[in-house]
This record gives sequence, C-alpha cells and structure tokens, in this order.
Amino acid sequence: MQDIVDVVIVGGGTVGLLLAYQLARFGCKVSVLEEDDKARIPSYGRASTMWPRTIELLDQLDLAEPLIQAGMVTRSSLHFHDGQRVKGGLMYGSRMDKLGDTFFKFALHLRQRLTEEIFTEVMLKEYDLKPTMLHQFQGYTIDQNDEFPVTVQIKDVKTQNVVEIKCKYLVGADGGKSTVRKLANISFEGENTKSRWIRMDARVKTDMPNPRCLNSIDSASHGQILWCPLDNGLTRIGYVFSASLIDQYGGVEGVTEEVAIAEAKHALHPFRLEFLSVDWFTIYGIGQRIASTFCADDRVFLAGDAGHTHSSGSAQGLNTGVHDAVNLAWKLALCVRGLAKKVLLHSYDAERRPIVQTVIDNDKVVSTLISGHYPPRFQGRREPTRELLTEWFNDVNMQHFTLGLEISYPFSPLSMTLRGPSGATIDPGERGPDVYLTSLGTGDLLRLQKILRNRATFSIVVFAGNPEFTRSALRDLRTTSNSFTNVFPEQVFQWFTIPAVFGNGGQEILGCHPFGKVYLDGDLKAHEMYGVDLRQGAVIVFRPDGWIAAVVPLSGVAQLKVYFDGFLDRVSPE
Repeated sequence: MQDIVDVVIVGGGTVGLLLAYQLARFGCKVSVLEEDDKARIPSYGRASTMWPRTIELLDQLDLAEPLIQAGMVTRSSLHFHDGQRVKGGLMYGSRMDKLGDTFFKFALHLRQRLTEEIFTEVMLKEYDLKPTMLHQFQGYTIDQNDEFPVTVQIKDVKTQNVVEIKCKYLVGADGGKSTVRKLANISFEGENTKSRWIRMDARVKTDMPNPRCLNSIDSASHGQILWCPLDNGLTRIGYVFSASLIDQYGGVEGVTEEVAIAEAKHALHPFRLEFLSVDWFTIYGIGQRIASTFCADDRVFLAGDAGHTHSSGSAQGLNTGVHDAVNLAWKLALCVRGLAKKVLLHSYDAERRPIVQTVIDNDKVVSTLISGHYPPRFQGRREPTRELLTEWFNDVNMQHFTLGLEISYPFSPLSMTLRGPSGATIDPGERGPDVYLTSLGTGDLLRLQKILRNRATFSIVVFAGNPEFTRSALRDLRTTSNSFTNVFPEQVFQWFTIPAVFGNGGQEILGCHPFGKVYLDGDLKAHEMYGVDLRQGAVIVFRPDGWIAAVVPLSGVAQLKVYFDGFLDRVSPE
C-alpha cells in the first residue's frame, strides 16, 4: 500500500473496483481499501442483473465480454397468473430483441461476487493493482493548501496498527452504512417500510414453462414473484414475506432456510418447485434513501449504495452504481492529471443525483405495488395491485429508463445548448446510439460505441456528410481545427471522420487530410440515426462515457472553444 496516491477508494465491491479499474486505465494512482477478506467470501447472492445501457458502458471499458462469458443472458420474460401466461410482470425485460439503437438486446445475470472477481482479475493483470483487504477506514482530514490535501487514516484489522495515506480525492463506495458518508456529515434522507422480501439463489427443478427466462409470477399470498436465471445453472427467486407470515414464524429470526424453501414452493403454486440445493437466502427490509449530496468539500465523493439505497424491484441498484462509477471516474482522472477545472467534478452531483432521485421515486411505486399495497400515486384505484404494476411497466418511457437507454443529462453543465440549427437531430445530454460503420480497406463492420472506447477522452466525430457538398466546409474545418487543438490539451481528445460514402482512401474521399481515423457510412445509417444533413454535415462531440456533449455545424469550432473553456484548462491563451 502506497503512502501517496491520487485517489483512495473505500469499499472493494463492484462500484469501488470499477472505479479503481477506470482510474488506473486513465493513468491515475489509486488505492482500494476493503475491510473484509473478499477472497474468502463465497459467491453468494446480492446484485445480479445488468441492463443494456450498463453493458454498453462496460463494453466501452473492455469489460463486458468477460462478464458475458461468465454470466447468463436473457432476451425475454414471461409472466404467469394462476398458472397461465398473461400480459404483465417485468415487461421491460420482455422481447428485448425489439430494442432499437443498441446491440445489447439482452439482460446479463451474474452474481455480484463473480463480477467482483472478474474486475479484480482484469485490474491485476492489466495494471498490477488489487484491493488492500482487511484494512478499515477510520477517518480523514483535509488541508486544501497541500498538493495531496486529503489524509486518510486506516487501521490494519490484523495488527490494529493505524497508518495514513495522502491523496487528492477520497471516494466512499462502502455501502448503505457508509462510514465515509457519515464522517463527511452528509445526511442520508429517506425512509424504511415494514415490508420484507425474500431473495434466494438455488439449484431447482420446475414445470414452469421456459424457466431460463426472466419470469415473474402473480401470487395472492407472496406478491409478485421474481424468477431470474443465474450463472452456473442457479436461479434467483424473490417473493414478499408478509407481516402475517413473519408473525406465523415468530418474527424475522424464525425465517430459516427451510422456511424460505417451503414458502417459495407455496408461492409458486400451481407450478411444481423442487430444490436441489440452496446457495444463499436472505430476508430484508424495503426502503429508499438518498444522500443530500454526492460531494463534500470538492474532495470527498459518494458512489453506489453509499449515496443511495432502494429495493431490488426493478434491479436498479447495481446498474445505478455502475453509472455512478463511470460518470465519476473520467472526471476525477482529468482533474487528477491537471487537465480540467473543478467545475467538472461539480457536474457529477448535478448529473447523477437527479437521475438517482428518479430511480428512487420509481422504486417507491414499484416496491409498494409488489408488496400488495397502493402507493400515493394510485390511491383511490380499486384494481388489484398486479394490474397496476402491469400498467406501470407498460409505459415505454419507463421501460427504457429502467433499461438505461433513456437516461440523459440534458440540463448538465456539460451539455452545450446551441442557438440556431446544429445540423443534427440528436441533442446534447442524450445517450449516443450505436450503429455499424465500415472500415477502410477490409470493409469490416465496426460498432460506433466500440470505436469510441472510454479512455477519459472526448471523441470529436466529424460527420462529413456527402463530400460532394461538404468538401469546402471540411477544408475550412481543417484550418480552424488546428487553432482549436493548440488551445486545449491534445490528450483530452480523439478525432474521427465519418463520410456518408464508400471510397478507397480518406484524403481522396474528403478532399483534405482526415480528422483522425476514417470510418465509412456508405449505407447512411449513422447519418440518418443522428439526423445529420448529408449536404451540411456536422461535428458531434461524445463525452468519454458515451453521452453527447455538443453538436455544432462544420463551421462551429468557435462554439466548441466556448464549450470546452467551461471546464478544461488551456495550454495556451489562444
């Protein structure tokens, strides 16, 4: 463990490890502290489902493939009532083949501990970095005048010795009971309910149709049952454990594994359910909480459960934590490397907390309905709660938000509002849709999101349109772009050019030297998807995490200067 690093991360779970991996990938020195010995913790339970946008984000970090190889994918879901298939249930997970502008038309199911093992293995192999186990975070102090202003106190659990690490930033990824959050005096606002749910991972046999789909089952006594296939042939089963059931077994302490098995069999009726083995089960309370801020003193940040907790009703916990980690990592890295202004870090809280609040507001509705009660939104309605759940999940916008594809940052400090025509129909703050492009020479099909890998750099993509019409504007852009690149750090950008024609050479196609690598859009799908006029072209700037930063005409370099001036440090006055 080093005495001085750029970032100290408290918590070696999925979010902490993902943050550490990214920071190492982006050129930062990082230390991950974990109180437990994760190497000795079995591969049980906890978060398990990743939705399409989460997989996209991990794919741009080269992490999706090893997770997919280890996990289980589902492309559809079934819902049952009285033993018959009916409309309803987890409709956002149904017929995912119909999803439009993503290539990840599936959900990925992998137990959290296995995800953590994969992250740890990749981090060690690529960056010789691993979490420091059995070290407990004790506290921190800040001296803003120091180059490494945060001093973190850590206790070695084995020896009880307390050591110190100096760093520039401290991140709490230490769960719902976060010590970092408490010592930073950040309130954790929300409430707990009296509802209790069971979650269990088991190897089972059943006569339910298509049991390796992401299914749900209506139960009059156990709410809406979750049926989720997992890695290694296991199944995640979840159901409501009502207050009357708790009383029947003498309180929560009386809910043993045998009880969980018996009630699961009862809940699944009329389908038969046989348990071959149980790897894990838990009974837990339902509640929603969110930190009053995700940042304190411009030096301390919260991510994942340290900043927000909610039920697993829509499987948002892991996904929301991954989005936190991806949003925060590149911003921290640019500031650590002295390439960006402090305002960039302020955008983390400004972007993520409103999104998390929406997740929590949705979860209050979903978890209440699953538990068989009526939330304020549906007070006065008389339909069974299962029908109201169907109504809720049938909303297309709700489905796409749950899958992450509609998460956007339109009011962010990093979304540039352009007056006048931009040359494209996509707006800053939206997720950049994925589409196939063609490589020069070989003609291989390549996905745009794969080309725009996340390396903490902004991707400036010149949609060149048809050069027969845009050649003059492209030549002018070549001249003005030189002045732009001389002002800001060159390592913050990567350039690409996408002409809407086929051809044999970039310079010949464009009539000028290309802007970075050239990929062809001969079938016009990319230009159509992004709404770029073939006669006008456009420059679209992608953030490192794949959301749209800015859209300007080919003549809009001056506007890009204004945009990047807002949060990047200049290397020269002009």
